[in-house]
Amino acid sequence: MVKYKTQVLNRMNMPFTIVFVRDNFDEILIEVLNQVANEIDKYLKNVEEKFSPFLPNSLVSRHTDVGEVLQEDFFDLEYQEVYGRSLIAKKETQGLFDPFFDGEYNPTGFVKGWAIENSFMKYIKPLIDNNIIEAGAINGAGDMQVGTRLDSNFSWEIGIENPEDKEKIIARYSLKNGAVATSGLSKKGNHIKSDNDINHVQVTVVGTYLSDVDVLATVGVVANEKIWSEIVENKLLTGILLTKEGIKRVFEEGKITDVERT
Repeated sequence: MVKYKTQVLNRMNMPFTIVFVRDNFDEILIEVLNQVANEIDKYLKNVEEKFSPFLPNSLVSRHTDVGEVLQEDFFDLEYQEVYGRSLIAKKETQGLFDPFFDGEYNPTGFVKGWAIENSFMKYIKPLIDNNIIEAGAINGAGDMQVGTRLDSNFSWEIGIENPEDKEKIIARYSLKNGAVATSGLSKKGNHIKSDNDINHVQVTVVGTYLSDVDVLATVGVVANEKIWSEIVENKLLTGILLTKEGIKRVFEEGKITDVERT
């Protein structure tokens, strides 16, 4: 019977939940895992200090104040990666994901998922690969990167809430390795901005890497039905979408498999 060890961190004005899974935890292992959680906390703190638009000395704030990328800031490899991938995401989504939507550089719509994915790959995946734990996950406000040892039968059972009724689950996914991201207007809508009329109230995307599916879930909220259907088909997406009219659209590997009222 598997057991869980859970630790909650508070960074970027949200809780990050770390979960370790194995059949037992002795005192030495618990101490090691606490150290791992502390390292993740330090990493998330560093990400926040670099990319938060609310901290006056962050690299993003300095970029915004000056109006262009400072040369010494661009030497930072993480800053280069986020800046480059944010621009690529804008191009690949026909501008629906735009780190310059308000006229100033703000990559927060990309950074959270990217930071969770990096934390998982850097600190939790090695524990799984070296048989120290059976499975592990990081969940930040409902967006998560999960992993399981290849020889394990353990799966992460993930339920997606109905934004209109938190007691109801509109979809369930069983995942051993991968990522799930949900964007919508009920919980985290402050990062979702668009010149278009928004008709999609919540979108969940399931995939391999959280940095990718988090962007796509956000795009799913602001996209119209035609563009979103094209993105789903071209990128072979799996997930679920809810509209303001209460229509639920399930898509699996690029095909819409079910349409019904919630």
